Amino acid sequence: MEATRGDLDTVAELVKRALVPYNRKPDDVDIEILAERLLEYGTLLLVEVVDLEGAAAPLSDWHMLTDVGASKGPLGQWNHVRGMARTVRRMLLLLGVDAR
Repeated sequence: MEATRGDLDTVAELVKRALVPYNRKPDDVDIEILAERLLEYGTLLLVEVVDLEGAAAPLSDWHMLTDVGASKGPLGQWNHVRGMARTVRRMLLLLGVDAR
């Protein structure tokens, strides 16, 4: 399935929500929702970028993040979500979408 413009806009908004300063960290429920949605849309983008030049690093990071998961500790899930968001942002840039 190909990502639509709406999908790309949604992913860009998720990235922005995840990459806020630490003093604006969402609550644990919102972090869990961000994790689920980033996983869903990151998997969708994976198919879009797999053959693009420059995709090797974000693809490698994505596989590491999704295979290993969040670390234990008070900020483990939050840091994991932020890592997924940075990786998804790099995928978006490969597709010509600015998610800053």
